[in-house]
Amino acid sequence: MSGTTARAPRGLARLRHETLDTIFGYVYAILMVDLLLVVANLPLVGMLLVARDALQAWPVVLVLSLTLSPSLAGAFEVYRTLGDGSPRPFAAFWRGYRRRGAAAAVLGLAAAAVVGFVLYDGAVTAGTVWAVLLGPTLLVVALVAVATTLTAIAGLTVFERASVRAIAKAALYVAVRRWYVSVLALVLVGLSVAALLAQPVLGMLAPGLLLYAVFANAHYGFRQVLQKKE
Repeated sequence: MSGTTARAPRGLARLRHETLDTIFGYVYAILMVDLLLVVANLPLVGMLLVARDALQAWPVVLVLSLTLSPSLAGAFEVYRTLGDGSPRPFAAFWRGYRRRGAAAAVLGLAAAAVVGFVLYDGAVTAGTVWAVLLGPTLLVVALVAVATTLTAIAGLTVFERASVRAIAKAALYVAVRRWYVSVLALVLVGLSVAALLAQPVLGMLAPGLLLYAVFANAHYGFRQVLQKKE
């Protein structure tokens, strides 16, 4: 009886130690993702730091944001490997960037084209009746494009051998079918952007955690679709 009692505290202490290791591993990985995202997007970060009004300079910001998609592939690869043991965020980030960065860049370019068209149309038609007629529809199209791109980049890291076309089609289905999750993803990304615009230095600590939630939701959405097909 005494032996069992003695083993229980040791087992509990070991469990607590493993739990703390897991928590610190996640925190370390997320903070490293923040740092690596800054390094991978230095031109964009520099623009946000020095620009007085980034919204007014949206064409330049949109062009500089083309580096985001490949870096998201790296970030999502870090999140994908978090449960594989001791976290190695730098190696995982580089692996995801190298393997799926080009495909993610294509998706990001397509999304940027859609968003750019919507912003340009909004600037041209501002104050006219066309803004009222076309504005809401174009806004929805832009939001769907962004949500689909986020989901697709997550899919690229989860399904390493799948084609970009197959991933994009599945991502569009997941983004529309699970629209409430897409709305949540857009809100999280919006919060991250708002934090960067309001306080760029402190805002750099926000993307890692918020993007982890985006990746987890996208991963779950893909799994749900696969289970239904089976």
